[in-house]
Amino acid sequence: MHHVAFARTDRLFILCLLTLLALIAVAMTGMPARAGALQEGVNYGGGLALDIHQPGEEVTRASLGLNLFAFAGSRPKPVVIYAHGGGWVKGSRKKVYSLPEWLNSKGYLLVSIDYRKVPATTIDGQARDLAQAVSWVRANIGRYGGDPSRIVLMGHSAGAHLVALGAARGMVGNVRGVIPNDVQAYDMVAYAGMRGSLGYPYINAFGSNPDDWVRWSPVTYARRGSGFPPHLFLHSGSNGERRRALTNGYANLLRARGAQVAVFDGGRYTHGSIARKLGQPGDPATLAVERFLEQVTR
Repeated sequence: MHHVAFARTDRLFILCLLTLLALIAVAMTGMPARAGALQEGVNYGGGLALDIHQPGEEVTRASLGLNLFAFAGSRPKPVVIYAHGGGWVKGSRKKVYSLPEWLNSKGYLLVSIDYRKVPATTIDGQARDLAQAVSWVRANIGRYGGDPSRIVLMGHSAGAHLVALGAARGMVGNVRGVIPNDVQAYDMVAYAGMRGSLGYPYINAFGSNPDDWVRWSPVTYARRGSGFPPHLFLHSGSNGERRRALTNGYANLLRARGAQVAVFDGGRYTHGSIARKLGQPGDPATLAVERFLEQVTR
């Protein structure tokens, strides 16, 4: 019993010491201190990995004055699972731009996932990889400070297509929201009709068989499904009216099926900048994402 009491006393002493050091640092800089953490290369199955970017507890003069144990614990954080871009044929979970710093600063835990690439697998395989990653997060994220009941999916380019497809197929379970950022592959039959043919990387990923275009298009499942999670679609001005029309076409279909849907018209962005600028102060796309996340995870 004495040993247990001493161990608890030691832990409290260490917490107080760390808090005091943080207070000194804050007092010297006048800035909030934030202690984040990266859990890198966590295997979620099949040799595939994910990175967990954990937000720290913000410590200010005021909060330290009210709570000497600012690092001692807090409510589990909502989780954003991110699928990178790369045209289905390349890319890495490391391509997260400013997402970790930005989302962590807003109190979200970010999980960036890898998935197999075409031609090592098909889009079906990639959708299964996403579903497996979400399942792993739901079962394990509590150990990292995340809330498994408050998960939002987000992706850029090919990753945007995969999160939309996973949600439309019902492969990702009960998630709070989906944020597909700038892709044209919601309806591949319509895309092929507008463009006249499939160029790189679409032809590489979707092939030349229209049956595959149908099978890998989110609209196929949305037309006959219901109960879809809220969606925030973002699209850039790249490819002009075609990208806008395909995004709004799918958004309107989900609305007709009863889903809560918002669309951010990023006509002034390029395909790259609408991902790269997320997290910049005052950026309109950033503000749209922040509003959506707050609404669906509260």
